Amino acid sequence: MRMFFLKKADVRKAAELEEESPNPNESDLELTHVDRYEILAPIGSGGMGTVYKAIDRERDMTVAIKVLDRRYDLDKKRRKRDYLGREVLIAAGLNHENIIRMSKEIIEQEDTKGHVRRCLLMEYIDGDNLRYFINNRTLAVSQMIDLCIKLAHGLDFLHQKGIVHKDVKPENFLFSRDMKKVKVVDFGLSKSASSWRSRWFRDKGGTRRYMAPEQLAKQNVDFRSDIFSFGITMYELFSGRHPCNGKDTLEIQKQLRSKNYKFEPPSKYNRDIPPQLDRIILKALRRSPENRYQSVTEMLMDLTRTAESRI
Repeated sequence: MRMFFLKKADVRKAAELEEESPNPNESDLELTHVDRYEILAPIGSGGMGTVYKAIDRERDMTVAIKVLDRRYDLDKKRRKRDYLGREVLIAAGLNHENIIRMSKEIIEQEDTKGHVRRCLLMEYIDGDNLRYFINNRTLAVSQMIDLCIKLAHGLDFLHQKGIVHKDVKPENFLFSRDMKKVKVVDFGLSKSASSWRSRWFRDKGGTRRYMAPEQLAKQNVDFRSDIFSFGITMYELFSGRHPCNGKDTLEIQKQLRSKNYKFEPPSKYNRDIPPQLDRIILKALRRSPENRYQSVTEMLMDLTRTAESRI
């Protein structure tokens, strides 16, 4: 089994998945180890499971380990969908500097209650997700554009491999503390055109505040649906707020789908945003897929030109 590691990293929160379960306490770990790796602490938790920081002390190797929630093994329908196995299947063919690296096998490990759990070893990133920068407003516009270009390269690579991510949002973009590593993560909901398994996931999954109108309507999704979700993510990064002002997720869903709700230019909330960046984000947010960017490659060209114009 091929595995990927980073050395000696401090624990920092790597995922803040909304609409999902809270992180467990370190004193109440569901596993003490996975294979030769000692579990140190949870670094993220979501509806499909928990991600832990773990270490092989003899080799001084640090990894992240995703442990699938037991509900996906106990429930026959969830087991049929096999989220963790699907993530491994999709990750097996990915090799890109802006895509999280993962092992190509699932490890089965008994937890503290004697239940066999399925686990996946992943590259450990010792930093934050994009939500940190949205909340803290510490980056200049030029830095935000640079980050978006790197993330777009990762998404473009996925799309060229025939993979629709289906859950693009700030929590699924990770950064190392030195900002040298920029990663797209979490392929448990992704749809691969080359996989027969994708038929089970045609209209399921995702985070509703970031879904494209066609995804909310449970219609077919494609690469352009990811572009819409990326547009919302960019809007939040540059403006510090979601493009919808609904008081709850249900109202936001209605606004995302309604042609009567107008998305304000993000420069309304951040005067440092140049007009060309407004146009890029708003084009990504067009409700009709035919009117959006038709590929991330096309979007990247405009982002690169915007970055160059600010040098």
